[in-house]
Amino acid sequence: MISGAGQHLGNAYSAFYHERNPRCVYPVEFVVRAFLGDYPRRKKNTSPYNGKYVLDMGFGDGRNMPLLYNLGMRVFGVEISQDICDLTQARMLSLGISVETRVGSNKAIPFNDAFFDTVLACHACYYVDPVSRFKDNIDEIARVLKPGGTFVFSAPIGTSYIMRGAKDTGDGHMEIANDPYQIRNGSILKKFDSAADIETALSPMFETFSIGSCRNDFWGIEEHVWIVVCTRAT
Repeated sequence: MISGAGQHLGNAYSAFYHERNPRCVYPVEFVVRAFLGDYPRRKKNTSPYNGKYVLDMGFGDGRNMPLLYNLGMRVFGVEISQDICDLTQARMLSLGISVETRVGSNKAIPFNDAFFDTVLACHACYYVDPVSRFKDNIDEIARVLKPGGTFVFSAPIGTSYIMRGAKDTGDGHMEIANDPYQIRNGSILKKFDSAADIETALSPMFETFSIGSCRNDFWGIEEHVWIVVCTRAT
């Protein structure tokens, strides 16, 4: 069940995606690099993606779904409103891409235990319901991921634009106050000030961390994020 605060956020994002409603979408750069790149601290994945089950958490307009589908994965998605699910499902269908979407939240993922080989949370898993904590999100992600499965995600650094003027409600849980897009004000987001903070927050459910970061300035939108690949502890 989506809480009142979650329903409000879902309505705001539904309106946002209806207004944008692009025909074509393009994957986020760090997602392409995480799945296809080869780096000193993140070696190229040599195991086949074909036939693997992947969950795209908080998929939004579905921008990463074509990449996942083209890699041969069976794509599933979770979003916070049926409206967003329907809009993206129709977009993927128009592109000839088969996906399954369901309504859920970071702390209530509507899939069975150990269902997925991979979970992707692109700018998503750090949204925290007011009556819960980030740990609840991590426990739920771990529940639906197979032991040894891969978790790929991004998370805000404390200097990111979205954190300006935010109120710390404890343990890095920030109540957003100055969202330039006027969507997330009042929402609780979890920030991280160091790579060590990430490992502490995800352990012992996850291990084998490969952590990088991006510090972009998109014409005044200073997006500072951690980019992380880790595995579900066995």
